[in-house]
Amino acid sequence: MSHKRSTTATTSKFSSYLKNLFEESGESVASVARSIGVERTSIHKALSGDRILPYHVAHALADHFQLSLEEQQEYFRLYNILLQGEDVWQNRTAVASLLNYLSTMQFQAITASAAAAVTPPMCGNTPFKGEFAVRDIVNTVLYYEIQQNDHPTFQLFLPPDMDLSQIFISQWLDGKQFDVEQLFSISTINSDNCAKNVQLLRQIIPLSLISRDSYRPYHFHENAGSSFISPLNYYIITPHYLILLRQDQTVAYVQESEYLIDVYSEHFRSLTEHCEPLVFCAANLSEVLSRSNSMIDLKGNLYLTSQPCFGHYYTSEIISKYFQVQNCPIPGIFEESVKHFSLLQKTEKNFCTVFSEKGLQYFIETGIVTEMPAQYIPPADVKDRLYLLSRLRDDIAEEKVTGLIARPSSLRLPEYLTLTVDSDGNAYFDTTSDFPFGACYCNIHISEKSICQVFKDFFASLQGSQMVYSREDTLRMLDEGIQRLNNKDSSQG
Repeated sequence: MSHKRSTTATTSKFSSYLKNLFEESGESVASVARSIGVERTSIHKALSGDRILPYHVAHALADHFQLSLEEQQEYFRLYNILLQGEDVWQNRTAVASLLNYLSTMQFQAITASAAAAVTPPMCGNTPFKGEFAVRDIVNTVLYYEIQQNDHPTFQLFLPPDMDLSQIFISQWLDGKQFDVEQLFSISTINSDNCAKNVQLLRQIIPLSLISRDSYRPYHFHENAGSSFISPLNYYIITPHYLILLRQDQTVAYVQESEYLIDVYSEHFRSLTEHCEPLVFCAANLSEVLSRSNSMIDLKGNLYLTSQPCFGHYYTSEIISKYFQVQNCPIPGIFEESVKHFSLLQKTEKNFCTVFSEKGLQYFIETGIVTEMPAQYIPPADVKDRLYLLSRLRDDIAEEKVTGLIARPSSLRLPEYLTLTVDSDGNAYFDTTSDFPFGACYCNIHISEKSICQVFKDFFASLQGSQMVYSREDTLRMLDEGIQRLNNKDSSQG
C-alpha cells in the first residue's frame, strides 16, 4: 500500500495528515474505529482538531494504515509536535539526537601518518581552498604541533559545523600531552537556538571525558558580540601557526607570523576572561564521588544510563559486602560511598531511572553494576540481584519510582555514560565501566542553565512517549528477569 502524503499549513498538520490517510484508504471512521477498538468520536475530534489522540490510539492507527518506516517517522513527528508543542518537540529531539550520537562514539587512538609526524606544514600567502584542502591542512598542522612540541596549547574558535574532537581524542588516547581551550558562541533567544546549543555537547562531552582537565570550553552569548580582528572570523591558534577560517570551511590561511599569533592569542585571552566555562570537570575518583554526593537532591533525581539505577535500594549491608576497601588506594572512598547511597535512599520523590533492555539483561546475567568501578566492586550474587530488581519492580508498580526502558529504535543510550538531572535542573555526566578508563573516571557538570533545562524537560516528556516502552511492558520485562533469577537461584540452592 503506497501513499503520497501532503500536508498544508493548518492549525494541526497532524489532523491534515490523518485526514489524508482516511481519504486515500477509502475507509470510514466508524470501520477503522471498530477495527482498532476505540470510540469513533475520539477519531472524529482528532480529525477536527478538537482532541489529541492518546499515544496508543495514534500507534494503532499507524499500524492499521500499514505506514512505511518513512511515513511513520513523518506521522509521529507531526503527532509529537501537536502533543508537545513545536518548541518542546525541537528541544526533546535535540537531546535524543545527542544521546544517539554519543552512543556511536568510538574511543580509539589514530596514529598520524609519518609525513604529518615529521614534515612541517606548507604555509605561505596562498589560501587553501575547498573543504578537503582546508580539512587536510588543519589536520596536518594539529598532528605536527602535537608530536613536535612538549605539551602545547591550542586555542580554538571554530565554525559552527567544524568538529575536531576525533583528532584530539585519538591523540589523548595515544598518550600525547596537550591542552585545548575552545570558545563557543551560544544563544538562548528561542527554542531553535536552545536545540542548537545542546548539539554543542557532541564535541564537548567526549573531549571533556577523555582529557578531564586538559580541555576547557568557554561560552559567550552571541548577542553580547565579539570584536573580530579579521574578515575570517574563525581561527585556530597553535604554538607556531595561526589558521584563519571562513565560516563555510572552504577557505583557510595558514600563517607563521609570531606577531599575528600573539595578537590573536591575546584577543582570545581577552574574550575568555569575560566568558563562563561551559562545563566543570572532576578528575579523580575521590573528587567524582564527593561531587556526586553534593549533587544529590533529596527532592528528586533523574537518571539516564544503560542499567537501572539501584542506588535507592543499596543498604549498608550490601555496601559493606561488595566494596573491596582493602583494594582501594584512595582513602575515604568507602565512607563517601555509604554517604552517597544513604542520601539516595532519602530522596522524597521524583526518582526516575531510564535504562535500556540490554543494560537490564546484562545486570541480570552478570550482576555487574557498570556505574561503579569494577576493580573495587565484584558482581552482585543472584540473591542480591533478585532483591534489587524486585524492589525496583515493586516501586514502579506502586508508582513510587518512575522506571522507563528506552526503545532502541527511537532512543539509544550511551553505555559508557550516566546522565543525572536534579530537581533544580543541574545536569551531570559520569563515566561507567564501559568507558575506556572505567567508571567514575570523570564527572562533568554542565553549567549553562538553558542547556540544563532542556535536559530536565526531556525527562519530563519521556513517560508515555514512543521513545520508551509502556509501563506494562516495562513491568513485564522486569518480571521476566526476576523469574530467570528465581530459576537460577533455585538451581544453585
